[in-house]
Amino acid sequence: MDTIEHLEYLSKLKFSSEERTKFEKEFENILSFVNEITSLEIPDDIEKDKPVKLTELRPDEAKPSMPREEVLQNAPKQKDGCYSTPLVVD
Repeated sequence: MDTIEHLEYLSKLKFSSEERTKFEKEFENILSFVNEITSLEIPDDIEKDKPVKLTELRPDEAKPSMPREEVLQNAPKQKDGCYSTPLVVD
């Protein structure tokens, strides 16, 4: 089993021959880029394995780009101030 077949099996995907050729080229480019990154020299004065403290992260805040009423003007259906969509799963 070649690498692409193995990836197809693992991801439960099936590629056509055209998709396989395209994916193979893209995958080779990705692997080449990863190899390039891993071969970079990192100076010793840079901490490579420093964990990120939660206090160093920005707060996760929702910032609406438009007022809710304006967004809902385009909704085909709405319920309780939100878009209402048909159920798509059983």
